Amino acid sequence: MIGKEDLRQAFVVASYEIRKYLRSRRLMGMSVLLALIIGLILGLPPALGSPYPSSPNDFVGTFAGFTGLLAVLCGVLFAADALCSEHEKRTGYFLFPNPVRRETIVLGKLLASLAASWMILLLYYAAATVAALVITRSVTWEIGLSAAYALAYVACVIGVAFLLSSVLKGTISSTVLTFFLFTLIFGIVGALLQVGKVAPWFIPTQAAGIISNVLSPPSVFPGFSQFVPDAATSLAVFAGYFVIGSIVATVSFHRRELKT
Repeated sequence: MIGKEDLRQAFVVASYEIRKYLRSRRLMGMSVLLALIIGLILGLPPALGSPYPSSPNDFVGTFAGFTGLLAVLCGVLFAADALCSEHEKRTGYFLFPNPVRRETIVLGKLLASLAASWMILLLYYAAATVAALVITRSVTWEIGLSAAYALAYVACVIGVAFLLSSVLKGTISSTVLTFFLFTLIFGIVGALLQVGKVAPWFIPTQAAGIISNVLSPPSVFPGFSQFVPDAATSLAVFAGYFVIGSIVATVSFHRRELKT
């Protein structure tokens, strides 16, 4: 059970993790990438002589198309090496002897990963909403719903990243596998399942389609349409990956020993 003192210690661990993101310039790097994406989305249409979408949903839908990749990058930068780095870099020799439970350490790191990732995505949607208000003169509730779906999806990515970080030995392997799992492997598995007439409702990248679909209907190509579960199922999938990933990561991290 997590007590009041454990929660206090978890927030201390989270604060140190946030400082580590700042020292390593991960937050700065994501902020620069965020500004670059926003600048390209807003700057390319005028430069190419193309009009902006007149509907606020269609306008923000352009931003939502990149949300999945942004969520994966957040998971890679803020979660993929969170646990295995303590073993690989031997920082656990200084951290583990302190009167802090390993479960508390995992919780603190998890809180820091969620806080940093949610901040990036909320800034992204805030910029999209302000731009939509300026250009289309209106906003809709679907924009907020898309943002909520994005926050749920990045939590799913973080849960899987923590699981991999707890069982793999190196930060590079954990980081690379997390990235390719969400950008390539899950997509291939989902496509093959669709070819086999099996609905890939349990694949998180398929469920992530709700982030864009809530703003505008998906484009349907002749002979093929990407399967996207309904919102309730998709959110349940996100929650399942996050909860199971976090629990397995905590148990694995608790049992793992430092080796010289």
